[in-house]
Amino acid sequence: MWGTPGLLLAIALHPALALAPPARDYCVLGAGPAGLQMAYFLHRAGRDYTVLERAPGPGSFFTRYPRHRKLISINKRYTGKANAEFNLRHDWNSLLSHDSRLLFRHYSTAYFPDADDMLRYLGDFASRLRLHVQYNTTIVHVTLDKDPRAWNGHYFVLTDHKRQTYRCRVLFVATGLSVPNQVDFPGSEHLEGYESVSVDPEDFAGQNVLILGRGNAAFETAENILGVTNFIHMLSRSRVRLSWATHYVGDLRAINNGLLDTYQLKSLDGLLESDLTDLAILKDHNGKFRVTLRFFVEEADANETADSITLPQDDNDNFAMRVAYDRVIRCLGWNFDFSIFNKSLRLSSGGEFSKKYPLIRASYEAKGSRGLFVLGTASHSVDYRKSAGGFIHGFRYTARAVHRLLEKRHHGVAWPATQLPITQLTSSLLRRMNEASGLYQMFGVLADVILLTENATAFEYLEEIPVQMLAQLESLTGRQAKHGLFVITMEYGRNFSGPEKDVFFYDRSVGHTEDAWQSNFLHPVVYYYRHLPTEQEVRFRPAQWPLPRPTAIHHIVEDFLTDWTAPVGHVLPLRRFLENCLDTDLRSFYAESCFLFALTRQKLPPFCQQGYMRKQGLMVTESLRRNGVESGLLRDYATSSQHLKDRGQQPANPGPVGHPLTTGTLVQSLHSNKEEL
Repeated sequence: MWGTPGLLLAIALHPALALAPPARDYCVLGAGPAGLQMAYFLHRAGRDYTVLERAPGPGSFFTRYPRHRKLISINKRYTGKANAEFNLRHDWNSLLSHDSRLLFRHYSTAYFPDADDMLRYLGDFASRLRLHVQYNTTIVHVTLDKDPRAWNGHYFVLTDHKRQTYRCRVLFVATGLSVPNQVDFPGSEHLEGYESVSVDPEDFAGQNVLILGRGNAAFETAENILGVTNFIHMLSRSRVRLSWATHYVGDLRAINNGLLDTYQLKSLDGLLESDLTDLAILKDHNGKFRVTLRFFVEEADANETADSITLPQDDNDNFAMRVAYDRVIRCLGWNFDFSIFNKSLRLSSGGEFSKKYPLIRASYEAKGSRGLFVLGTASHSVDYRKSAGGFIHGFRYTARAVHRLLEKRHHGVAWPATQLPITQLTSSLLRRMNEASGLYQMFGVLADVILLTENATAFEYLEEIPVQMLAQLESLTGRQAKHGLFVITMEYGRNFSGPEKDVFFYDRSVGHTEDAWQSNFLHPVVYYYRHLPTEQEVRFRPAQWPLPRPTAIHHIVEDFLTDWTAPVGHVLPLRRFLENCLDTDLRSFYAESCFLFALTRQKLPPFCQQGYMRKQGLMVTESLRRNGVESGLLRDYATSSQHLKDRGQQPANPGPVGHPLTTGTLVQSLHSNKEEL
């Protein structure tokens, strides 16, 4: 311990020590939905954290976007069920919290809510939960400061617009995608961007409009002006991707696809495909815009005017875009803003895809900087066009998974798990597959893992593990997987989803249990592994498989109501699959059956071992006896007794009604002497 003179001398020699602010354990960059969701988990765990937000309030993205104010995330207020977890399957806007008042259904009655309702919701979420958010703080630079004393060997140093610095042991980047995607081609300076184009339909009255793009922003813009323009042409390098065909909510949603109707029903509007980099936009002497080929522009003399440059229709008078356009609008999506991050963080590789998203692992941790995690829309590279990780109803669960990983890494808190006897395995799986919202929304990305104990007498149930991290499960969760495991995911059929798929074909549904592996719609799949898969097995798994090839696999047949509780169609095949994997009997029994097993079997079923032999189980009552007889599960002793009396014999007394047949001394004596009996 330094004395005061030593401390003053150290500061004099190292003035940076005097200037460096105290380090926070966690910093969250951005107070959008993902940032607030992580702040909630940190707050509930009692961790040291702060959220830094450039705007005066949370959710600043929604102050401007979507431009026409209607969200495409559904707000299904009624499902016919009171189960809160199940209802989150159909609530795409709420963040996770313990406060039922903070469900989005209390903020809007619209199925597709207004963006202003989201702003109000996020404001209440931050204030009611007393989250530590520092507003009006624009971070302009992020870099590393190496220090062996830090958790990850370095601190993250953030500098704001007032030159104030913040030091953090762990950094969460939840800034979303904020940079408009632009394509550089001759004439691109004439384009109007989605971020700034007018939203007043009257500004487009009687005009010819060309929209570049093929996503929801492009169709949203077209939908707004469809009724006032002469025509709208939409140009993109790829064909339209319909969300009902791809099962990806980021593709074109039905709420925005009015242009498809007017195109196919011959009402002047239309869709065209071409690589934008091969084109050029020319402005003629009338102020109209003409589409030509980049080749013609590059070959033209520098002194030539736009009117003298060759147009495609000069050689082909049937060229589709030979008309002049009054406006050309760019709706090409968004990219991540890398500008504030120092190169030492290595967030981008410079590749084409990494221009849109940061480079991160399946754990959402940056590949180049340990301790830097990307949350929310910007983390969507993990499941791009596969699941819902780029949207609130997906990343609210991935944020929780990241928090649990860090609780283990930095605070020694193991991944939450429920320990249960093996007799409850079937019911535990059925409960989760019928109500779990995380598995349902993040299908193929998050999975429940069931870890078996020695001799499979019990299990630990872990919820919502990132499937690509399965090989590292023991180190990430603090749980042991030495005796085998089950993994449950939700999946669509292998060949059911795709931009060119007909998902409405006549025989699309599967209804027979023996054909469950051919199920097309979202359904539960259970994988069984005798040993934890290795990283190599996870990496080189079969194409389109979320997991490596297992020891055994079981598809539960798809259900039109997404209700997997049918005793014959769902429960029985699942139980038999589990029994075959474990080589045991998972059925439940009345005490009378356990009593008979104790007399006739060397090994009792687990239900009898863990219940009946410990003087636990169902008491014999007249109503239970009658129900058991009627269902064929028990013999009708009353009938047997009457038959014996008719023959003049004395019936055996199975025990008084209402008295359990689990009388310990008698059972143990009979069990130990069953061979003699």
